[in-house]
Amino acid sequence: MPRLTVVTPSYNQAAFIDETIRSVLTQAGDFEIEYLVMDGGSTDGSADIIRAYAERVASGEWDVRCAGLTMEWVSQRDGGQSDAINQGLRRATGQILSYINSDDAYLPGAFEQIARAFAADPEADFVFGDGDVIGAQGELQWEWLSRPYNQKVMTSYHFLWNDFTNYIMQQATFWRRRVHERIGYFDEAFHFAMDAEYWIRAAQAGLRLVHLPRKLAAFRLIAGTKSRASPTIFWEDYLEIFRRYRGAGALGPFFGFYYYNLALHREFDLDRSLADGRAVFTRWAELSSQEQRVLEAQAHRGFALACMLIARDLVKAERLAEATRAFRRGLRQRPDLAAHPAVADYLITRAVGRAGRPLLERARRHLIWQYRHRRFDYRYYPIKSTNRSRRS
Repeated sequence: MPRLTVVTPSYNQAAFIDETIRSVLTQAGDFEIEYLVMDGGSTDGSADIIRAYAERVASGEWDVRCAGLTMEWVSQRDGGQSDAINQGLRRATGQILSYINSDDAYLPGAFEQIARAFAADPEADFVFGDGDVIGAQGELQWEWLSRPYNQKVMTSYHFLWNDFTNYIMQQATFWRRRVHERIGYFDEAFHFAMDAEYWIRAAQAGLRLVHLPRKLAAFRLIAGTKSRASPTIFWEDYLEIFRRYRGAGALGPFFGFYYYNLALHREFDLDRSLADGRAVFTRWAELSSQEQRVLEAQAHRGFALACMLIARDLVKAERLAEATRAFRRGLRQRPDLAAHPAVADYLITRAVGRAGRPLLERARRHLIWQYRHRRFDYRYYPIKSTNRSRRS
């Protein structure tokens, strides 16, 4: 009989942690659950909520729907989310492990499906499923429908539509205990993309990540969460992922979109984006001087590309003089960009004029949409309910 250990890192999530805890404790099936809540010293009443549930489980008052249930918790200062997760995982005794944040939730039947999936495939090291992205009241925002694991995609970037490629839903991902013996725990140097780095590290080590096409969890995406803290919040972690798994010499295009997104955040201010972009280099201070020189060179190449991308957007905003300056700046820095698609995009956008630009943008978006749906988009199936706030 398998034991599933779930870790919940938490800090000041009194508004949602009740739902998170219930989504674990109400799982039903022929398995045991070990639940560990690692609270970082919350001051909003979270500890009282956690304590109340732990006492109900310990006293036997809780209606247990599985073969065995334990719940332990601590409330003390930690080193951040990754540290809290690792503290819990080091205490875990289960054969199947996972973590869920204190504003997310599992869907009913998730653990039973996971237990069956691992039993059916002894060679699977990870099983990851699908789920829903929800709002503050549990309202459905969109479905997160995944695909079989692909290391090439996971270590790349969607340059055409400016988005990261991590399609693994963390809340719906479980792994065997033996994984820690192979690749260790989450890297505490990562504060935002620690999950993506872990999946990529696992695949790099030859572990098997298996997709289960079933909805298992809900990810709450609301203002105030880490995922919404800034439009560029994940970039520093991802640049480190790209450095580790693509190599420092391949970072030019990634730096380009890093600076581009910083400039968008700074209302097209390229100089401020360049200054802001120095922050990522602090995490590379201990690298060899040779690798640091490579990174500096790639950043230089990337910034020139960002100039071209911003030039196009300035044209679309009818700020033509600024667009010209940005374009010339990028071309001076990298004359080889004359053959880059971003330059053609800029020149065409400028050539069609004010009247033609909206038509060009619609055509551009349509072509990208067609490519995206043909090459990358995933399975879709009917939504049975848009109210996920009534989980029991």
